[in-house]
Amino acid sequence: MVNIERKEYCAFHFHNTTDGECANCGLAICNLDQHYDVQANRLCQICFNLTRAQKIARYMQFGLWGIIIGLVVMLYLLLRNSGQTFYAFLPVLLLLVVPYALRPILMKLYFRDLQPIESVLPILRYFEGSGNIDHYKLFMKFLGKLSEEELKDIQKPLYDYLIPALAFNYSKLPEDWEDALTKNLQISKERFVDLLTEDYRQVLIQTSVHNAQTNMSLFIFYLSEIASDMNLIKEYITEMTSPEVMKLNKEEVNIIYKSLLEDLYLYEDRFFNFCDELGLEKQKDLLVQLIERFDPPPVPKNQLEAVMTIEQLREKRKKEAEQDTEQAIAAIVDVAKEQIEADQDTEIDQ
Repeated sequence: MVNIERKEYCAFHFHNTTDGECANCGLAICNLDQHYDVQANRLCQICFNLTRAQKIARYMQFGLWGIIIGLVVMLYLLLRNSGQTFYAFLPVLLLLVVPYALRPILMKLYFRDLQPIESVLPILRYFEGSGNIDHYKLFMKFLGKLSEEELKDIQKPLYDYLIPALAFNYSKLPEDWEDALTKNLQISKERFVDLLTEDYRQVLIQTSVHNAQTNMSLFIFYLSEIASDMNLIKEYITEMTSPEVMKLNKEEVNIIYKSLLEDLYLYEDRFFNFCDELGLEKQKDLLVQLIERFDPPPVPKNQLEAVMTIEQLREKRKKEAEQDTEQAIAAIVDVAKEQIEADQDTEIDQ
């Protein structure tokens, strides 16, 4: 299994080897990062900025409430004789508008004292883990500010972070993501496709199988199409049906390869069509076995269950199944007792 050793270098100062991690977010940091919280835990620059930004945000919140209350009181006094005092509560809508408008300011505070080249890798790591499209937009903003020389300087760690982030969150990317990204990376689309399907081929296949996220298979399908490379699909399916996966029992495979099985379940027809097209008869049979082992998420039966998490629903179904089993055993025992009593009565009559 291929792993990317991204912690060999600092996420902020990529020329420096790391000598630790941020106690808050886990980003790799180096000896240039010497920020600490009140418990003397070492923090990265962003988490250190975050603590300061939270204080400012709290002051802004208190100030906003003060302004809203003042406006409500003032408008109420002005309108109390008009019979339209409900208009006095319109300033409350500021609670919906102002926080959204202040988000760009807070985001700038998060990256205070950081140059764009120091911000690219951390925000890309956040996007990889969270899938938050705002993180991706901010990454693109920082990326667009880098010079050609800076892009060459940061190339290796940049792609080590970028490729998994794209694979993990492909379904969340905007429609024109490839055009915008290649423009900011200052490379051609052809070179970008080669990077994905050649330079990082094994990383993609291994990650898409052994560290799969939801809809990750769509990224492999997409790359195979734009690169006209059906062997990528063949290698992907072959890895999905490798002994490492197939040797697991139903419970293990549903825990370790949950997202992979979900994709297989959702796009079953596409996988089977690929198997037929590529002559993967053995792999198709193994995919059928994997689907048979898949434990799909339970469907809510009522409004109460609709607000439960998947884990809560599964636990509820498990308890229901256990209760059904206990009732079935009890019914069998009752029938057996009745039969024994009937036999005893027959013997007495005889």
